[in-house]
Amino acid sequence: MAADIVLMAITRKRGKWKEKRKAIKMLQDNQFPFRVFTAAVLVALILPTLVQDGMFMDGLLYSSVAKNLSDGLGSFWFPHFSKTMHTFFDQQPPLGFGILALFFTVFGDSIYVERGYCFLTAIITAALIRILWRMTFQRENESEIKNISWLPVLFWITIPVCFWAYSNGVMENTMAIFDLLAIICIVRFFQTKHFLLIISAGILIFLASLTKGIQGLFPLVAFFAGWAAYRGYSFWKMLLYSFVLTLIPVTIYFFLLQNDMTYKSLSAYLNNRVLNSIQNVVEVESRFYLIGRLFLELIPMIALSIIIISIVIWQWFRTNANSCVPFFKAHILFFLLIGISASFPLIVTLEQRGFYLVTSFPYFAIGVAAFSAPYLSTLTMNINVGSRPFKVFRIISVLLFAGALIFSLMQVGKASRDKDTIHDVHLIGSIVPHGDIVGGSPELWQHWSFQEYLIRHYYICVSGQISTANDYVILEVGTNVPDSIHIEKVNIPTIRYHLYKAQR
Repeated sequence: MAADIVLMAITRKRGKWKEKRKAIKMLQDNQFPFRVFTAAVLVALILPTLVQDGMFMDGLLYSSVAKNLSDGLGSFWFPHFSKTMHTFFDQQPPLGFGILALFFTVFGDSIYVERGYCFLTAIITAALIRILWRMTFQRENESEIKNISWLPVLFWITIPVCFWAYSNGVMENTMAIFDLLAIICIVRFFQTKHFLLIISAGILIFLASLTKGIQGLFPLVAFFAGWAAYRGYSFWKMLLYSFVLTLIPVTIYFFLLQNDMTYKSLSAYLNNRVLNSIQNVVEVESRFYLIGRLFLELIPMIALSIIIISIVIWQWFRTNANSCVPFFKAHILFFLLIGISASFPLIVTLEQRGFYLVTSFPYFAIGVAAFSAPYLSTLTMNINVGSRPFKVFRIISVLLFAGALIFSLMQVGKASRDKDTIHDVHLIGSIVPHGDIVGGSPELWQHWSFQEYLIRHYYICVSGQISTANDYVILEVGTNVPDSIHIEKVNIPTIRYHLYKAQR
């Protein structure tokens, strides 16, 4: 009799476990087409531009410096751009160039090396957003929210300047990965209190700052944000954790700066880039430009959230349902504070560009998604996976993903920008020897992208003057040939830039 009771209890327990596994599997199946749809959006917004030639000048500049490093031109601490400009490229810290240089060393010098790297950073960032979301919502009663991990990714990638940045190779793409990993370590520390996680986060923050500078240090405020949002530890412990977290990158920099070479490299960056940017560079009229730009960039995700919430509320009114959804105030506050710490301090300088905000977007995406996900879960949890509409949606999502890939492949060999410039660069590069310095007018010197394409593809350096020492001279169409030198136009079908050879 006793054995029968025990057997019944075991059977009942196994039955509940099977029902739970079945429910989880069904929930995951409910999310499958949404995950595929999100992947399709990511591919469609980034890959078609990436596979084409042509890139924003900052990304092209960084690719050129990294390729030079892989070719042995310059060193890790003293990267090199050109013989005539930035012989020591001190405008960014060196880690980002070092990482991309490894890709060039392994995979060659095709443009698809830096393009593949850009796409890889986007995939890694999306994966880290998903991991951070699932870590945040790990309680048993939050399993429905946890499995909507595609929502913050969708919010993040639909931010206009965000998918633009991942199509144009800016350094923020790499820095964002280190910072996200640091925040993941800190969130995990909230849950486990393993002190090693603080040390890991500190090292990752150091790596972020060595990639793009001071703006990579924003995770240092994470313990304050966690204390303000969760109150899971005292104010004094918050100060202690923050002190230890800050001490780690400070200690690493202290030992690095004992080396003369490292000191010269980082001090040049600090003086020539950071301090000069704060004191002398003006690109916007107001220091609050980026805050306004931030709100404009967040409009798509806010609009999506409003649509989701409106649909659910409309259904409640239609069915006379008396429902309520959880409000994850602490989670929302934590991620919004992290996003603010990654964006608002950028107003310290008047050198402001929209893509500087890229590192903050994952946290705003998670924060806004945490607000709307409970409403969305009321829709997805009631989906009948066997229904015809859901099966059609599943097929459509797969077709959209396949279509995005096919469309991207169809763009290979095209140019997304600077088509005429790229055309001329390849013609000029087929004649001018690798590493040569060509003469050019002062006006030509201002054509930064042209110089960068020449360096990236052929390491041809442009001078801002024309002298008898130049074997070749490049002049823009419509520029008069100086009478003081004897040059003859090279007969190649260039469009915008003509190549001339000196007559000795």
